[in-house]
Amino acid sequence: MDKNRSELFGHFSYDDDLTYEDLLEVEEALTAAMTNLLLRAGASHLDFTPQGDALMFQCVFEAHKLYIYRKIAFETATLLPEGVRGRLLCLDKDFNSLHIYWLRTGQWQEEERSVPFEPPQGLKTWKTGGAADMSAPPASPLPRDKE
Repeated sequence: MDKNRSELFGHFSYDDDLTYEDLLEVEEALTAAMTNLLLRAGASHLDFTPQGDALMFQCVFEAHKLYIYRKIAFETATLLPEGVRGRLLCLDKDFNSLHIYWLRTGQWQEEERSVPFEPPQGLKTWKTGGAADMSAPPASPLPRDKE
C-alpha cells in the first residue's frame, strides 16, 4: 500500500528575455536548490523534467501538511531569480483538498480548494449506453490505437 498520502507538482517558467545560456544556468541552479529544499522538507521520489522554456517537478510526502507546503512556497519565493515564476499544486491523495501556490521572486500567494465528492452542476455528462455488458469491451469516446 502507498504510504505517501500527498503529492506535490511544480512548474517553473522562464521569461522570454532570458538568453539560452542564462536559462540553462538558472535551470541547473533551480534544480539543485529545489532538490535540497524538497529533501529537507521530507519529500521522496523527486522527478525533475526540463521542458525547454519551463522546468517541471513532482514528488511525494507521507502526509498532507499545509505548514510544510507553505514553508516550501516561502523558501522557493526567496530563491527564485528574476525572470522565473512558478506554480505549485499540492494534492491530498484522499481528495479532501488541494492547494495552489503562485510564486514570483520574493512573493507567493496561496489558494485552497476543496475537491467535492459530487461534480459541479452544469458539467456535460457522457453516457456509456445501457446496462454494462461485461462480455463486451466498454464503449469509449477515445480513439483506439491502430494495430
